[in-house]
Parts: sequence; structure tokens; C-alpha cells
Amino acid sequence: MALEKSLFSGRDVEEALDKASQYYNVNESLLQYRVVARDQSLFSPLKGEVTVKIERIGKKSSRRKVPGQIKNVETMLNDLFKMANLDVKASYRHTNGSVEFDVSGKDTDLFLDKNGTLLDAFQYLINRMIPRNVKMKVILECEGFRRNRVRELQDMAAKAAEKVRDFGKPYLFSPMNPAERRQIHLALQDDKMISTESLGDGHYKRVKVFIKKRG
Repeated sequence: MALEKSLFSGRDVEEALDKASQYYNVNESLLQYRVVARDQSLFSPLKGEVTVKIERIGKKSSRRKVPGQIKNVETMLNDLFKMANLDVKASYRHTNGSVEFDVSGKDTDLFLDKNGTLLDAFQYLINRMIPRNVKMKVILECEGFRRNRVRELQDMAAKAAEKVRDFGKPYLFSPMNPAERRQIHLALQDDKMISTESLGDGHYKRVKVFIKKRG
């Protein structure tokens, strides 16, 4: 049966799927899709936009073939969860620059607690366990946490920039991991008045937002 609407666009695959799931009022896991377009133009106002085509709505066939290396990582993750006595399961979701696994189960609240600390810990651990000759970066997602966190960070960056412009004083964020800091830098990189820099040592650093010096 032909779908009423099949093409959805967003800043990334997750946002495009989020729009599709809201349009059809179904869980994202039921959307069978493929990426049909990526805008890579440096000067396009839609830079980075991704368009997906929804091909079917419904559960995926149990016969879906998963590449061997990805299946091995999925098994490693689930073995780790079992050893940690966690009632969750990792399922391969898609590949979009990195290989994403969705974490679901009764203990997902533990992964979302304290700003996703446990989710980050397992993501870091599994990436360290993958052999160096296997070129793969793994992302762990849980109930849309990372997608929602990106939007939250973008809002935080905008508010921080507004305060800096209004009062002229630098704004310092609390310590963040590299992925979160990157979102702050990206959100403000095109601001002609504002600049950012990371301060501190180690994995967690603070992002400073300040007025650009006029050359």
C-alpha cells in the first residue's frame, strides 16, 4: 500500500525519522527507510540536511541481514550488559557515519540517569574493545536521549550567547564530555559576534563563550 507521504528531511537521520514518526504517530522502530539525499553544499542554507524515504511501516523481518562485524559488536554489547546484570538489550539500528545501537529494556532509566553517564560509559567501553583494524565508531542511543540532548545543548548555547551579548561578560558551562562540547562549538560557530573555546584538562572540560576580539 502506497504511503500518504514518504519523504522527510532534517538536520540528520534522527531528526528526519522523528518527523516521520510524529506524522504517522508510530514508534521510530517501525519505520523502514533509506537515505535518499544529503545536502553537502558549503554555501547551501540547507547544509547537512538529510532526506529519508519511508518505504514501509511495520516490524522489520527477522531475516534482516546484519553485517558480520556489526553483529559481533552487538553480541559484545549484550554480553557486557549481562555481566553487569542489567536488564537491557542492544539492537543494531542503522549506519550514518557511525554505527548506532538502540538500548532498550527494563533498566533503561539507569542509562538515562545523571545525564546519560552510564550510556556514555558503555559507549566508551565498547569503542575501546573494538579491534584497531576494524574501522568502526559505535554510538549508543536510548529512548532518543542523544537526539534530545543535542537540541538541549543547542538551546543552552543560544541562551549563553544571548547573555554574553547583553552583558559583555564571558559565560562558562559546567564540565562536558567531548561530544557535548562539540555541539556547543557547532551551534555558535557562525555567530559573527561570539567565539568559544574549551578550557581545562582531561576528558571533561568547560566551554567558554565570549565576545570575539575585533582585529
